[in-house]
Amino acid sequence: MSEDKNMGLTISSSGGDYENLEPGRYQATCYKLIDAGTREESYQEGPLRKRHIVYIYWEVTAKQEADDGEEHWEKITMDDGRPFSASKKYTASLNENAALFKDLKSWRGKPFSEADLAGFELPKVLGVTAELEMVKQGKDSDKVKVEGVYKPDGGMKKVDTINDIVQFDIDVYCQEWTGESNAESKAMCDIVEDMPPWMKEMIDDSFEVKAAQAKAPAAKPAESGGLADLAKDDDAEEDIPF
Repeated sequence: MSEDKNMGLTISSSGGDYENLEPGRYQATCYKLIDAGTREESYQEGPLRKRHIVYIYWEVTAKQEADDGEEHWEKITMDDGRPFSASKKYTASLNENAALFKDLKSWRGKPFSEADLAGFELPKVLGVTAELEMVKQGKDSDKVKVEGVYKPDGGMKKVDTINDIVQFDIDVYCQEWTGESNAESKAMCDIVEDMPPWMKEMIDDSFEVKAAQAKAPAAKPAESGGLADLAKDDDAEEDIPF
């Protein structure tokens, strides 16, 4: 059973043997949200642009199978009994053309209202069930990627996960350099220590961390806002967690 805390992952994506999922439809639950900050990146060899990057991770528990034409869900784990993990990189944007907007919309199973778009609290997705459509990363690749995120049959639910629920907030992490160090910012440091090297490098290279390390006056990280400002849905229906 999981605990709502900001450290202690069961699964690490750094090193070790890695077992791949196959293309298909899966039942999953969101267990980790990483705000990797803002950086310059190009998309499909286009010009460099500032992008606020977030990663969403799901714990994958069952695969849709069909026997004699009848579909059913078959429980799956890795060889050592741990759950599979899947993730997707997003730009933190609710622009209607953004991948995050599209996936959240299909995950919710309903359009966004004006109130939603005024500021959606992305951490609401933690612990929420979903269905993932996994496809090959490329024609000859043996790896898969999350192509779509959908509302499960029977609706979304808040459930316990095997992995601890993890939320990394880069604004809180930056308090380590702005004279505001506290228990929460130190907890963010613990999360960073569990990250693979490439993700640590991405976070350390973010505009937010660089500004904090330069000790900008009274530097609270930029008002690009943390993930809590991405959306608010105070009037959400009881059967829809976000």
